[in-house]
Amino acid sequence: MKRIVLFTLLVCVLGAGLAFGALKGSSDVVKIVVEPAALSSAPGQRVSFEVKLDIQKTWHIYAHGDTNFIGVDLVPADGFPLEDFQAEYPAGHEKEFFGDMVAMIEGKEVIKASALIPAGLEKGDHELVLSVTVQACDDKTCLAPAFLPVTVKLKVE
Repeated sequence: MKRIVLFTLLVCVLGAGLAFGALKGSSDVVKIVVEPAALSSAPGQRVSFEVKLDIQKTWHIYAHGDTNFIGVDLVPADGFPLEDFQAEYPAGHEKEFFGDMVAMIEGKEVIKASALIPAGLEKGDHELVLSVTVQACDDKTCLAPAFLPVTVKLKVE
């Protein structure tokens, strides 16, 4: 009897571990690439880069500013050394999701970003750290939101 109970317990623990390992998050279905990954410019100049989103087929994310779900957002980390950060987001397209009209983004899209190098920023190498917030959904479920790291190398001349 002990063997049966022990075997049943082992099967339950292994099954729970496999199920937990199979859980997906938004970072599993949304990938990003930053271009260019390195910038070079002088103080007082504006630098620009793009964050390219690649959303797996059958999945979507929500446009920036969506009021029903978590919309895509590109946010500089604390200590971001540049000023006047601006991001231009893809508009998405209107589609019904669980009875609500929402602006969805699917496939490949681009966030365009720019910021001003302050006059007092010291010359040399700097790391620009940001994150992209996404929540991916398909036609049946939504995954946990993800904060995808973005790093851009900046050489101030």
